[in-house]
Amino acid sequence: MNRFLYIISILIIFNFKTSYSQRTENAIYFCDKKSRIVLEIENDMLFNTDSYYTSGQALSYTNKNFKKTPTQLLLNLIIKKDVDITGIGFQQRIYTPYSIEQPNLIDNDRPYSAYILLTNYSVFINVKHKIILSNELGIGVMGPAALGEQSQSFIHKLIDSPAPIGWENQLNNAFLIDYTFRLEKSFFNGFVAEHFIPYLETRIGTLTDNVKLGMKLRFGNKNKSVLDHANKRSIERKLSWEWILGANLKGVFYDATLEGGLFNKDESLPLPKQDIIEQQYQLRMGINIYYKCFSFRYMINYNSKNFANSITHKYGSANFGFAF
Repeated sequence: MNRFLYIISILIIFNFKTSYSQRTENAIYFCDKKSRIVLEIENDMLFNTDSYYTSGQALSYTNKNFKKTPTQLLLNLIIKKDVDITGIGFQQRIYTPYSIEQPNLIDNDRPYSAYILLTNYSVFINVKHKIILSNELGIGVMGPAALGEQSQSFIHKLIDSPAPIGWENQLNNAFLIDYTFRLEKSFFNGFVAEHFIPYLETRIGTLTDNVKLGMKLRFGNKNKSVLDHANKRSIERKLSWEWILGANLKGVFYDATLEGGLFNKDESLPLPKQDIIEQQYQLRMGINIYYKCFSFRYMINYNSKNFANSITHKYGSANFGFAF
């Protein structure tokens, strides 16, 4: 039986929120199984902080038998593929002010907010044109219904950390629909095409609207070109690894986690619209490790300021994958 290529991340991007991009941007080999599950955990405790994008968790499931899902149908309108990978997922993202030990609303600071999304994502590879297209469609909710207070309080109790005491000031409930589209295009041949991969990503909906332009660098002992993996061949049964370095610039037009819901604005937002920075950047560095049906990824993410009174922010993200 032919071996199948699976592509993961978690950008999100994210990205975004990095969860989306981290789930879909890398091509890896797996054992000859039809299904794959990935658990992703993001947190800033590594850097002894508990602010801004403070934590996130996501679970995704990929199956080669998924056909005619919404994201597949959308990509089918754009490109002919040699390989396609499709899955479904669940994610929760949690945001807090700089300090979680202030019970009152803090002016000119990020508000407490959280959201959950149910998602469908697809990745298409076209070998001839050296293109990887990926997209993700999510539906969910932001606000108390996303259970951000309960999740953060539970984690802090487990690790004996100070309890957050300002969640009564979190943003109101709001319905979310979110769509992300990403294009990766290799140029030239040889070393440049194998290691330097530019990409364009855009995200629209009631969660966030932004455009991102970035570059990804990949070095390791695994097969060098992502597009080469689309050619079906045997899996090497050895430990494979690769370093990932990346940088992107992002133009932000709207962010519900800072501004409140698009259709039900909060009346007491602590952050004026004009304080939100429209040009942002992110730097990333990490490693992917693959062995047979298992994978592990750890990334360090460095985000620029999101609003005028903020500071730069660092956090770690890890995901664990298993094919079965």
